[in-house]
Amino acid sequence: MRIVASALLVVSVFAVVTAVTTVNRVELEPVLYEYMTSNFEEDTHARNAVAAILLNYRMYDTMFEALILLTAIIGMKQFLPRESDIQAGKEHGRE
Repeated sequence: MRIVASALLVVSVFAVVTAVTTVNRVELEPVLYEYMTSNFEEDTHARNAVAAILLNYRMYDTMFEALILLTAIIGMKQFLPRESDIQAGKEHGRE
């Protein structure tokens, strides 16, 4: 039952996030787009535009995405049964 509730929660959150991002889609202004693509070498001293944008312009966004991934891994570790819980279940006849 706990697995079904967890799966339902994950699907619900995914659906809400997808709906919100679809409805509130923001187009990148041409001025900002042109600035980022033409001035990245002077601003960041990088040769690759993708690396310059990811590492300099979007550094905090990328860093917080990694933090969210780490938090999700720690959270999922809490849902998984521990080895001691599995052994205790086998000893009491629950498998």
